Amino acid sequence: MDQALLVGLAYTQNYEDTMRSLDELEALAEALDIKTIEKVVQNAKLITPKYYVGSGKVQEIKSMISVMDIDIVIFDDTLSPVQQRNLEEELDVQVIDRSFLILSIFALRAQTKEAMLEVELAQKMYLLPRLIGMRSSLSRQGGGSYNAKGPGETKLELDRRRLSEDITFIKRELEKIKLEKMVSRKQRMKNRLPVVALVGYTNAGKSSIMNSLAEYMHHDSEPVLEKDMLFATLDTKAKRMQKENYPPFILIDTVGFVAKLPHELIRSFESTLSDVVSADLLIHVVDGAYFKEEQITTTKEVLQSIGAGDIERLLVLTKKEIAPYPPVLDEDYLFISNRTKENIDELVKMIYGHIYKQNRIELLKIPFDQGHIYSIIKENNTILETRYEDDGTYVKAILTPDQRIIYAPYIINKSA
Repeated sequence: MDQALLVGLAYTQNYEDTMRSLDELEALAEALDIKTIEKVVQNAKLITPKYYVGSGKVQEIKSMISVMDIDIVIFDDTLSPVQQRNLEEELDVQVIDRSFLILSIFALRAQTKEAMLEVELAQKMYLLPRLIGMRSSLSRQGGGSYNAKGPGETKLELDRRRLSEDITFIKRELEKIKLEKMVSRKQRMKNRLPVVALVGYTNAGKSSIMNSLAEYMHHDSEPVLEKDMLFATLDTKAKRMQKENYPPFILIDTVGFVAKLPHELIRSFESTLSDVVSADLLIHVVDGAYFKEEQITTTKEVLQSIGAGDIERLLVLTKKEIAPYPPVLDEDYLFISNRTKENIDELVKMIYGHIYKQNRIELLKIPFDQGHIYSIIKENNTILETRYEDDGTYVKAILTPDQRIIYAPYIINKSA
């Protein structure tokens, strides 16, 4: 494993917050088999334009590299191309930042054509202004075996014109995928199925919730991947969910967020994140056992940045079975356990309470020769009462606003 030194700068937050950020950076590095040897934090009022940290701290880092046999120095914030180039020349080892690290993890995790294109676009947009510095870094001897990972040397050999052409081509390909998804979304809207999106920090338990809900509602599809791994899910997974005698909805599991998510990645994943923006309800998933309130803040900031900040949001904390105590928060939340299934039934109730809150109880009279109408209502709605009279079947059922329009000819009066 490559050995890394992590560097943080406490200029917008205190030392403790910076150390927590470096702990997360360590987990990101570990996802790429990079071992953290030491962490360094400098307290400063401003970023130093030349090196990001002060020149004295650079000399301290240089000494540590020699003593600890460091292969890579990883900075917790995005470095400018000039800063990266200066640091590589001074430290004589490979220098990367948090953005590069996250992009590299995404490159390993991407499975579908859409995700791979989105990651490649983000990588090329990140590399374009950094070609000279990173080429010299990856050509160094002793730069660590990590050189073969992430964007890779072959991509860095491309000149700026070729890179720009690639970016244009990938954007066109992603636009085609975006148009295809828009057609699918329009069809979904035509069918009037509400969309519930699972959002939150990476590794918070979104996929586990999707599997728990599928099991509770007897959904017979294959479970989605659950793994204690950062960014285990990059591709949007969608399932049509339906509780018996209730209307259906679409549940989607989306890519997880992380602090200081690269801007290139957010722009590149516009197609994937568009599923979040078009959702009717967001289930904001938070790890309740290893609770960090700043992760809630990070998710809210990302949602705001992609235009989803005003969508109705339901806060759900996971891992209740191992949580030492319920966290104290300024907003209401539901505490669940995917392992014991505690409060999964309450989550389903809350989902239906949010997405179908405009439902009404209606009394319908369905002629005997139109029994198929009764069958459709029985399959997709909650039936409160059924009675058979000489002139037809009388049904008291909970209908959505759209269904009240569809079944208007059969509604004889409002019961509630």
